[in-house]
Amino acid sequence: MAGVVNTTKTFATNEVITSTLMNNIIDETEFTSDALANGTLAITGGKMKVATGNITANEIAANAVTGTAILDGAITNAKINASAAIDLSKLATGALPTAITIASANIVDGTIVAADIASAAITAPKLDGAQTGTAPVYGIRAWANFDSTTNTNATGTYSRTGTTTVTVTVTGHGLIVGNLVFIDYAVGTGTAPFDGLYEVSAVTNANIFTVTSSASTSSTGTVTLLRKTISASGNISCISAAAASPTIPPTSNDSAQNGYYVANFLIAMPSANYSILGTCATAASFVNTSGNKVLSGSPNNAQSCRILTIDTSNNDPVSNLHNSISIIG
Repeated sequence: MAGVVNTTKTFATNEVITSTLMNNIIDETEFTSDALANGTLAITGGKMKVATGNITANEIAANAVTGTAILDGAITNAKINASAAIDLSKLATGALPTAITIASANIVDGTIVAADIASAAITAPKLDGAQTGTAPVYGIRAWANFDSTTNTNATGTYSRTGTTTVTVTVTGHGLIVGNLVFIDYAVGTGTAPFDGLYEVSAVTNANIFTVTSSASTSSTGTVTLLRKTISASGNISCISAAAASPTIPPTSNDSAQNGYYVANFLIAMPSANYSILGTCATAASFVNTSGNKVLSGSPNNAQSCRILTIDTSNNDPVSNLHNSISIIG
């Protein structure tokens, strides 16, 4: 049987054992391959080391691997059982990379941030309340409570250099391409574009956007974006004044009219096929029987919707102190 160590010293018959020889034996002893078992160790230069790739689960005690021993980003989707529920108490907020998705069946009680949930991963049964069935669940994508009797206008400047493109500078305009905005121009030089409702054709930055006019001339001056006062809102940048059946871009000066408005979205809808709910009232309609005010709306595009408030007693568009709209999609 081969030995598990190699002493590098072989004694001759009747050779005297000295302390020097014994020390040399100890100092120069090397392990041989016979010292290895189960493939978990290897010999390098007579010394033992952990064998590359040969440590298995059998050699690791339960709970022996701590979080600090795992490199950031080292656990991939392939290493997570798709049917296994993850105890959210073990995760820090935002701990999962966006590449890891969570099936709705694997969400347990706890807190999870939206960035950790894949699109369309939450089904109706996972929402609070008596949700039943498998029909899609829709929610409010934009809403606002606004006062159409008062204004929160924004002012700035404009320029047009012999083309139909009008560059408008208004600090913090909050607009996206496709929004509708009522612009009142005041000429400084040249011929001003027509006042009226315009569609935003491009957004340069947070302070500059462009619209297309119906004529090509050179002109500069100031602008006022006609806006109504918003009390509170979600995903709505502004409520713009409007007019009945406006031409966009206007071919003559137009005037904003009571009862006609546009709600502009901060983030576009998935499509223009959304539903609009709304109510409106004057202060007087709360305390007497003159509350014949109705708010209706219709999609304009994915970036804005049109709003009409009307007094049904005489079919006149009117402005109201309280207007509430919700867009569902």
